[in-house]
Amino acid sequence: MKNLLTVLFLVLAIQYCQAQNKSFHITGSIQGPCEGMVFKLLDNSYPPQTIATTVIKDHCFELTGEIPAPGFYRWIIDTTPVGKKSSEANWLAGNFYLENSDITFQGDIHTLPTYYWNPERKGKMIIQGSETEDLYQSFKTSIQELSKARNQADGEYLEQYHRPALDNIFNTEEGIRLARRISELDRQIIQATIRFIKQNPASVVALDQAGYFLLGEIDLTSGQIEDLQNTLSGVWGNCPRMTEFKEKAEMAKKIAIGAPFQDIELTDPEGKKVKLSECLPTGKYVMLEFWASWCGPCRGEIPHLKHVYQNYKDKGFEIISVSIDQKNKDWQKAMKEEKMPWIQLNDPQGENGPAIQVYNVTGVPHCILLDKEGKIFKTNMRGAYLDAALEQLIP
Repeated sequence: MKNLLTVLFLVLAIQYCQAQNKSFHITGSIQGPCEGMVFKLLDNSYPPQTIATTVIKDHCFELTGEIPAPGFYRWIIDTTPVGKKSSEANWLAGNFYLENSDITFQGDIHTLPTYYWNPERKGKMIIQGSETEDLYQSFKTSIQELSKARNQADGEYLEQYHRPALDNIFNTEEGIRLARRISELDRQIIQATIRFIKQNPASVVALDQAGYFLLGEIDLTSGQIEDLQNTLSGVWGNCPRMTEFKEKAEMAKKIAIGAPFQDIELTDPEGKKVKLSECLPTGKYVMLEFWASWCGPCRGEIPHLKHVYQNYKDKGFEIISVSIDQKNKDWQKAMKEEKMPWIQLNDPQGENGPAIQVYNVTGVPHCILLDKEGKIFKTNMRGAYLDAALEQLIP
């Protein structure tokens, strides 16, 4: 039975990797004032490319095209008045899995989601005819209650910890409680996602979900990454998408939980080239804080870091800030203004330097907590999440 399933999954994956002969045919019906508005389909590249466009007439639209394989695409309805320059602020938008099949769209112009999130826009585009989209919606439904609980706890964290912290009021005990609650919900969502991937390895939805795990935002061990890679490799073979996944997986393993820190060359405040290993204190928990002078959220976090540092600096905890400022004067000015009492280093190569590339940093602020042996313990902790980790490590 296991061999039969493997063959079945392999056939499905090969069908994904090979070009399809059919084209997609989308027919749509939109309620509300929409005459003359433009409907577009955009791919998932950066910057996104328009693959099909049409005009809504008598509340209906129709467009046809062909894609090489099922994938995640974006639909857009441009509500910009005729004669005016198109603006994202006037777009209604959403994402879905497109495939070469007959697909229908239904929506209401008054309630469809906007390009920029608007909590008042609670409607959605009803999409039928794409089996890949159906699978994706089924997955979302399976974690809906967990996601709802997570969002509720995140809202409580925002009100009870984050907003007061902006005024240097740190409700640490309540923040830790909520951070641990959110972390537990995240753990359950990750487990549910891994189950989905293993149950549907031949689907591009599973491949995409596994890919999100490699962005440096989720704590996984090298073994967990290897397990996902093996699950998908067995059915995707050497498909270009799988080759890309393998490359990202190898990079992710280097900064996985339990992996030793990666040594890189940086610059100290005096302009001297130094190795990160030369600056790491022995026998201490060390937080690598990636930031930049131009990053508002980075600098907004510094008061809390000072608060944490004061509480734990004499208990075996150290911080090493790694700036990605490319202009030394900007870095020097920010250090003078912020007066951070811990180790300061800089990667003058910025986004193209080893700090970003080696540590798979997709954006700042970003942090990595090393244990006493220099191995990665946790990543991307902010606010009370850092307090919770340190309370666990340093009673």
